[in-house]
Amino acid sequence: MPLRETLNDYGVHSLIQYKLLFFAACIYAFVLSLAGILNVFKPLAVVFILIAAPASFYMTQYGILIDADMLINAIETDSAEAADQLSSSFFASVFMMGVIPSAVLLYVKIPESTILGRVKQGIALMLCFTILSTGFAFTNYDDFASLFRNHRDVKYRIVPFNVIAAGVSVIKQKTNESAEFIRLGEDAVIGHNASSKPRIMVVVLGETARSDHFSVNGYSRDTTPRIEQLAANGEVFSFYNADNYDSAARNTSNVLDVLQTAGIKVTWVENNSGCKNVCDRVDTIMMAEADCGPDGCFDSDMLGELSAWMNGIDRDAIIVLHQMGSHGPAYFARSPHEFKQFLPECETPELTACRREEIVNAYDNSLIVTDHLIAEVIEQVQNDSYVEASVIYVSDHGESLGDNGVYLHGLPNWLAPREQRHIPWVVWPKARFITDTDAQAKSISHDNFSHTLLGYFNVETTLYDNKLDLTKQTKDKEDADIAP
Repeated sequence: MPLRETLNDYGVHSLIQYKLLFFAACIYAFVLSLAGILNVFKPLAVVFILIAAPASFYMTQYGILIDADMLINAIETDSAEAADQLSSSFFASVFMMGVIPSAVLLYVKIPESTILGRVKQGIALMLCFTILSTGFAFTNYDDFASLFRNHRDVKYRIVPFNVIAAGVSVIKQKTNESAEFIRLGEDAVIGHNASSKPRIMVVVLGETARSDHFSVNGYSRDTTPRIEQLAANGEVFSFYNADNYDSAARNTSNVLDVLQTAGIKVTWVENNSGCKNVCDRVDTIMMAEADCGPDGCFDSDMLGELSAWMNGIDRDAIIVLHQMGSHGPAYFARSPHEFKQFLPECETPELTACRREEIVNAYDNSLIVTDHLIAEVIEQVQNDSYVEASVIYVSDHGESLGDNGVYLHGLPNWLAPREQRHIPWVVWPKARFITDTDAQAKSISHDNFSHTLLGYFNVETTLYDNKLDLTKQTKDKEDADIAP
């Protein structure tokens, strides 16, 4: 049981664990007693069981907890991504813990009674469980208060309450969202450009890369040899401690919209499961699976789209290459054979069926693909003398690879381990960005991203905050150099 395992990990006394389980059982019994009055006891109990079964499997398999954000991620997962999560173990677990108990419950006959009898019996049971739960909570208040104060995540581990509560939260979020799209940055205009050439920015939007597995950041394995060579030559700089990640607002403008409003050409190349509405209003190129292998396109296939895009540049422009990156749990599917340097790999999405070394091997091989993509992008734009170009690589979040029994990502930011929060961020050319001190490298977060893009193109808007612009220092120097 995921809840018991977590409580044991936290060192919670077994007596307090049993008290919590008894209290939760009283609450569920109260709800089912009410369902009995409404003559929907069996349907509701079956729903509870069928919700709890898959939730328990994933919580046990990957060490995750289920909240509103995790549920939204599950809802928005496309078919290919969802297929990675479905395994024989999943179906066996759901069948054993969900289907069979539900079938037994439906088969058992409940003695029929009159409506009045059912109401009397239900009210009596509800009253009984109310007294039990209230009295139990009151007499054990100190234990429960201390438990939930010190471990806020416990409530997200009680199935199926966690799934139901998350569902209610998601519904509230959706219903509270304004139907009207909120446009921000309508005042955006392009300011002074010190260069006569078109400025272009290539953003490689990484997927599930953690900073401590980039060898350029000190990792013992050679996962980013080409980036390291560029860093040794003073061409790139790698930030390694960005630790904020969050989802973007769905019905408000984002930085790409603001850049487009200012007159910047904006293009998005999609090689993942979707852009989460970020690219809805800009030119988008979907990597065609028919033109790639049976597992879809590898990230390096986007280099062809970049080359074609650069041939059509006649003004300031930005292109985002959205990677498949290190998307799990099928890490082995993210790298072609020639990039598989670390063997043997875990060759199944069922991560708990593999040794951790095999999981790390598959994950690290996927980072070699990212290293290749970043280096090739830099080389491609560096060889184009008709534009002034820069490249930014930044990952969306990190990943747990079995560290302390946790896999994948998606834990709330206040609970997520550093493996999920600390991401790599690479910039080229180094001289165009603030890269002075180790302290600055540690303070960089996703908060800097939008303002750095605005600053790079000299976009003037009230949304811009120069304190978060990583090009601010170098841009001020350029302006001083051309001042009379």
